[in-house]
Amino acid sequence: MEDQKNQNQPIPFKKSAWKRFLGKKWAFPAIYIGTAAIILAIVMYFQGNAANSPAGSSQDKEGVSVTAPEDSSAAHDSHENDTVAVSKTPESLALPVAKDVNYEMGMRFFDDQAPKEEQMKALVQYDKSVTPHTGVDFVSKDGKAFDVAAVLAGEVVKRENNDPLVGGIVEIKHENDMVTVYQGLENIAVNVGDKVTQGQKLGSAGRSVYEKDAGVHLHFEVRVKGEPVNPEQYLEKTQTQ
Repeated sequence: MEDQKNQNQPIPFKKSAWKRFLGKKWAFPAIYIGTAAIILAIVMYFQGNAANSPAGSSQDKEGVSVTAPEDSSAAHDSHENDTVAVSKTPESLALPVAKDVNYEMGMRFFDDQAPKEEQMKALVQYDKSVTPHTGVDFVSKDGKAFDVAAVLAGEVVKRENNDPLVGGIVEIKHENDMVTVYQGLENIAVNVGDKVTQGQKLGSAGRSVYEKDAGVHLHFEVRVKGEPVNPEQYLEKTQTQ
């Protein structure tokens, strides 16, 4: 009887190990942290693959096309190379006077960084006014006219036979936004639109009202992007001593 009674009683349900685990206070925080770590690892894995992919290539990940960005440093280097090519200094300028000319350097370019004494020597006095000298002068030693030559190949963009202040003018356009200016000319030998070569005769040096004290001379300027610059930085120093 006793054995039959025991057989009719329900067998008590034992909690599984999983339920015992969930019953712990730290169980759910541990599950949350573990899940977050797995998700983070997956994200970092895909980001690492995208970063290591060749520039411009595509990878398919679960139907999603991922395109790796191009190397920005390479693009930057290419831009720098283009900039250097555009701003490259042209070849050395020849003298704006013909060979065997008996000349000396007159007034120099006014440099706002030069000592005050040199700046005073580079000021032009005319009609009770003083103006900074925007070029360099090549002065005839014997007072005779001399031939003026193009310092670099280019195209004539201006010819003026007799400006009331500076005499005849020729302007030549070159590469890299450079223009060379020749003032005080007589007997101009070129016209607007002419293509000239380095050393080609442009005319002869004469006199000007603006710098009458210089006598027979050539006033020579270099302009880059419309701004006058010191011509001597483009001429070899041995040429202008």
